[in-house]
Amino acid sequence: MASVETVINWFSTRQGKVTYSMNSRLGPNSYDCSSSVYFALIEAGFLPKGTRIGNTETLYNLEGSLLQPVSRKEAQRGDIFISGGKGTSSGANGHTGVFLSNNRIIHCNYGSNGISETSTEGGWIGGPPTNCFRLKGATIETPSQTQKGEITMQCIYTRPQGEIFYFNGVDTVHIGHPDTLKVLKDIYRDNNGKEMPTYNWTNPAAPWFKRLEAVAPNRK
Repeated sequence: MASVETVINWFSTRQGKVTYSMNSRLGPNSYDCSSSVYFALIEAGFLPKGTRIGNTETLYNLEGSLLQPVSRKEAQRGDIFISGGKGTSSGANGHTGVFLSNNRIIHCNYGSNGISETSTEGGWIGGPPTNCFRLKGATIETPSQTQKGEITMQCIYTRPQGEIFYFNGVDTVHIGHPDTLKVLKDIYRDNNGKEMPTYNWTNPAAPWFKRLEAVAPNRK
């Protein structure tokens, strides 16, 4: 059965390796927002190989057959967003990508000149309007089911007081020993092929620090 983790992994493995282009959008070195979503859906088995690479308008046309509408509040990991009105979203008028969580997305975008993970805030998601969809027949794996090469939302961060915490995608856990930190980083590197994101905040009012603390309030 098709997995949303394969969709996300298609994007993650190309971060920093491809550029954004609406003219040269068929890969392997450059894509635009909609072509990247199409290639990821084909890779994951949601669309058959040989499917024509469409745009945001043809993605809208998959509603009912592949895409099941959900509210913005319900959006979760693996869901697809399409910004711009139906019938008027083509070209620079629309945008699309994949949710990593309700407030994080991964997408090929002009602002980053390639694939990047960003907040849904600050205009990154595009619109209005923004429509959210769940992939029919998708399997959604929990962090404990994640296999090598698949990405979960994890990071190490230092609070302004100097305490080090590990965010596992759900909660934050205090890291009290350097060996624990090393093991976590080694496991992440082996599973994902890159270093775990690490943040050092000195300002408790820093926007990203406040968002992370709000997402994972149950510090242990």
